[in-house]
Amino acid sequence: LPFEPGQVWYYTGGPHGAWEREAAWAALDFAPSTNISGCAVSEDWAVAAAAGLVLRSEHGVVVLDLDGDGREQTGWSLLYLHVADAGRVEAGTFLLEGDLIGHPSCEGGTATGTHLHLARKYNGEWMLADGPLPFTLSGWVARAGTKPYQGALLKDGQTVLACPCASKETLLSR
Repeated sequence: LPFEPGQVWYYTGGPHGAWEREAAWAALDFAPSTNISGCAVSEDWAVAAAAGLVLRSEHGVVVLDLDGDGREQTGWSLLYLHVADAGRVEAGTFLLEGDLIGHPSCEGGTATGTHLHLARKYNGEWMLADGPLPFTLSGWVARAGTKPYQGALLKDGQTVLACPCASKETLLSR
């Protein structure tokens, strides 16, 4: 998962558009647990879900190239969106799984609350979160709902349903 061990975050968005509303349902949303609503930079850290080279780090976006060839169009890459400018990792940095990416915010794109939007690409194409190779994070497997942002994460017989309500039923820990 894209947050530090011992942390508890909310699963606020099931599979939905990776970049635009009508794009492939490749993205998942996670929000740090806080009592602050709306848009504010979180004190919590988003972390690298896998090792890789930071290709881009600007305007709320961080792109992590997992094969390290320096090209977003080949192999796997992860896109992190809504990463605050302050504390955001610099392009050109090689990260190990769990290394710090930056703080969730509302920066870069449309957001109504502080969260982290995470999507993946393979050879430059968005990969469906609930496709032939489902998005799997720390053993949690993404399943889409019937509408964007709905869906669940499943692991070892447990199911966590996505909800922007950030209720106790949407909590995940690592």
